[in-house]
Amino acid sequence: MKSSQRLDYHRLAEALVERGLVTADTVNHVLQQCAATGTLLPDVLVAEDLVSDWELSRVCCEVFGLPFVDIESYPPSSAALAEIDPEFLRVYGIVPLDRYGQVLTVAMPGIVPTEVLEAMAGPEVRRVLPLVSTIASTRGWLQQNLPSQDAPSLEEIKGVLPSGDEVDLESWAGIFDAGEEAVQLELREQDPEEE
Repeated sequence: MKSSQRLDYHRLAEALVERGLVTADTVNHVLQQCAATGTLLPDVLVAEDLVSDWELSRVCCEVFGLPFVDIESYPPSSAALAEIDPEFLRVYGIVPLDRYGQVLTVAMPGIVPTEVLEAMAGPEVRRVLPLVSTIASTRGWLQQNLPSQDAPSLEEIKGVLPSGDEVDLESWAGIFDAGEEAVQLELREQDPEEE
């Protein structure tokens, strides 16, 4: 991606503080959290209810001079998805919209850093043209159209847990406790003399 403008989280963070949407301390903490965990700044800001999804999109458009796109109004073409790793798209929340020759147009959840967009370039794609979208629309489209094949659904997890006990599967602790109980039950069934 060749561009004179760099998309980076520090510039977005400064703009959010300047507009009074978050405090400097809060955004610094979130930036540190993102650096340590590899999560995306827009995802954390919206998930923690620090900034609304729409407000974040609006600020990204204003600060970086990028247009907004509603994925429901501009459904992605199958040609845009060719030769792009679906896992890469899921990790960064990017939705390829269309491809015109060697130009790939993508929708981003707020923004993703320039380095991520540059990683999408290759022999077939010389330039990536980013558009701003909401996190809900990009993540929703990806979940519906490119679901992860590796992650089991909650229903699949429930299917392998022992029945009869009331397990709170909505909390992680409940899932792990039920899983541990299932393992112990299976071990007892394999070696009944240990009891």
